[in-house]
Amino acid sequence: MPYQERARCDEPPTDAVLVAAAVAGDVVALERLLLAHYDWLAQRIAARLPARLQSTQAVEDILQLTFLQAFRDIGRFEPRSEAAFGDWLGQIAENRLLDAIRQHDCLKRGGGRAAVDSAAADDSRLVPVLEWVAAEEPTASSVVARGEALAALNVAIAGLEADQREAICQRLLAGKSLEETAAALGRTPDAVRGLVHRGKQALREAMGRASWWLKTK
Repeated sequence: MPYQERARCDEPPTDAVLVAAAVAGDVVALERLLLAHYDWLAQRIAARLPARLQSTQAVEDILQLTFLQAFRDIGRFEPRSEAAFGDWLGQIAENRLLDAIRQHDCLKRGGGRAAVDSAAADDSRLVPVLEWVAAEEPTASSVVARGEALAALNVAIAGLEADQREAICQRLLAGKSLEETAAALGRTPDAVRGLVHRGKQALREAMGRASWWLKTK
């Protein structure tokens, strides 16, 4: 039975089952794994984030880059032990953090500034996206704690098709107009509307799944 059909069974699947399904191409299994490792990974990144980056680099941005790579590379992952997936994910996060540090230091030496906007320690730049996704129907945002909903959203965004993710990030996170987003993506405004609409539907579906896992974990 495919993992998707067993996702709501009373007995939760083991990590080994989830990893095997994810490597085989099951996006739902990978979503669940990433969400299960979210808090641990966020704490790991926060502990390694240098003080000089803390005003310009948010932990959730490193997480997003980590999850993007996980979605891209999971098919090549080879589990060799029960802890292998966590180790693999942690190494990706470490590499993405090192990239952010190098970029920050390079821009600093050149008189520039980090590309990532400042984020308050007790808030998230994903809040507008969360409110947008949850505006018309219940999702994880309305049935679980706010922090868990934001975690589910960060995972869900990483799982979007690239053009949908870019359209949503340009419109909601960067605050660009429809016309500006269309120009940036080399698309028509109508095409951008379609990308945003389909991306919103995909986020709702992913967060709907996450809400069940979060309630039952």
